[in-house]
Amino acid sequence: MVKPREIRKGDMVRVIGVPANLHDRAGIATPRVFESALGKTFRVEGIGEYGHLGLVVSRSDTIWIEPEFVEAVDNAPQTI
Repeated sequence: MVKPREIRKGDMVRVIGVPANLHDRAGIATPRVFESALGKTFRVEGIGEYGHLGLVVSRSDTIWIEPEFVEAVDNAPQTI
């Protein structure tokens, strides 16, 4: 079995899943923002202290998502 390579800042990833335990907070429709990213490709803009990947999904929305909900994509155009 081939181990997938580690995702790094600047890599392109496709969102392939959405965490089940998302809640709306402080007037932000968090589940909707994550669901809008599903199936789309983004550049990893940062990696958080606990390994979450920072993805800018629109001009006003950034999500922090666990690596198990994305897959690395080679030479894919960015969605935004």
